[in-house]
Amino acid sequence: MDALISLSAKQLIELIKNKKISCKELMETYLSRITHVNPKLNAIVQQLSPEQALKQANMADSVIANGGKIGKLHGIPITIKDGRKVKGFLCSYGNLSSFNKIAEEDATVVARLLAEGAIVIGITNIPDFSMTYETENLLYGRTHNPYDLDRSPGGSSGGEAAIIAAGASTFGIGADSGGSIRQPAHNCGIAGLKPTRGLIPGTGKFPEDGLGIFSLIETQGPLARWVEDLIYTLPILAGTDDSDPNIYPIAVRDPAKVDLKKLRIVYYTKNGVATPRDDIIETIENAAHVLTKEVFNIENNYPIIKKENYTAFEELFFYGGDKGKWLFDRMEKMGVKEIAPPFQALLNVAQQCEFSVTEVRNRLMALEQFKIQMMHFMNAYDVILCPVATLPARSYTQTENTEKFSLSHDLTYNLPFNITGWPAAVVRCGTSKEGLPIGIQIIAKSWRDDIVLAVAKRLEEIFGGWRLPKI
Repeated sequence: MDALISLSAKQLIELIKNKKISCKELMETYLSRITHVNPKLNAIVQQLSPEQALKQANMADSVIANGGKIGKLHGIPITIKDGRKVKGFLCSYGNLSSFNKIAEEDATVVARLLAEGAIVIGITNIPDFSMTYETENLLYGRTHNPYDLDRSPGGSSGGEAAIIAAGASTFGIGADSGGSIRQPAHNCGIAGLKPTRGLIPGTGKFPEDGLGIFSLIETQGPLARWVEDLIYTLPILAGTDDSDPNIYPIAVRDPAKVDLKKLRIVYYTKNGVATPRDDIIETIENAAHVLTKEVFNIENNYPIIKKENYTAFEELFFYGGDKGKWLFDRMEKMGVKEIAPPFQALLNVAQQCEFSVTEVRNRLMALEQFKIQMMHFMNAYDVILCPVATLPARSYTQTENTEKFSLSHDLTYNLPFNITGWPAAVVRCGTSKEGLPIGIQIIAKSWRDDIVLAVAKRLEEIFGGWRLPKI
């Protein structure tokens, strides 16, 4: 079993095409793995029945036997983060809500994967309103980290990252508006990509497609055990769909054509606001050191961003400046009366946050100035290397005592690149003193996802990337 669950989706599809394994055999392996790990993780919260999963796998094998067209993901078991429509599965926003419903259609990203032959075997857990760094809600409960069940997988794509890391899904879809792909990838030791904003459609999100102010920072993206699968799936997911008005018809570039020897890299281990733990810093420094002989130039520097800027943007996007009214209104609209502790902590902070419409306009102007500042910083570089977070995966006991959704910690390393819209990947490059994964964040300017993925792949080759947890 370990052999199959350790392979990338791209490797698996080659085995299927060459008839070295059958789709049924692959599905049986993953169903067995889910049975073993998911009761401990609570990562998959809705599962395709084994009968239906095997039926779809048998149908995929029949296509091969009859000489039919084989898709790029033919018979590959995948999972999807809740909050995206998958026909036949219950859609929720991580809440106990009468608003929840069975999807009658597929989100664009889901439809594109299905068109290439993928089989959705489950929906993965998210926090309330998909808004906190801990994957816990009152509808499905708490999701656990496969490397330490007392720790968090991160959020909001924590269920997705946990099940992939545990070897029970080949890859999946998450979303990121402030670290929600990158933080779980770091916590769970897998690879994740927040692509250039405007590359992948958001059509088919639940409860509605329109994101409002979040359209300025959010994008969907893939998570996988191996960078190879981020590279393989990105062209499938990208491109306009005649529905999402924020997507551009720009082709995905091939990371294999990136010449690392021409890259100018800047790295930093501190940002002047939040200081990571020593083992996080050491991991970044090790990565910078090994890349010295692989790239044109590498230096230590960081963009000077005041803590007040982070706080202003945090309040603008996540709290709203109206003492939490927009959050309470959404809860009322969806019939949500009870929420889990992490979201309650966020709501408590939002209730203390108030500013005027004039201040909203000022902060939106500051947002544009921030993007200009970041562009000027990047004029001298092609790639940024920096931490994903200040700590490895935190214990739930710790977050229960300290969770405040505070930008004074991890969000300072993530939100800037949501604001710029730049692509950012995460790959495991180290191990903490507790034996937990440590990821590194790799960033480039918009539409250079190829550079990000090329550097991530090289770091994965050097440091080994994902490791199967002993769960």
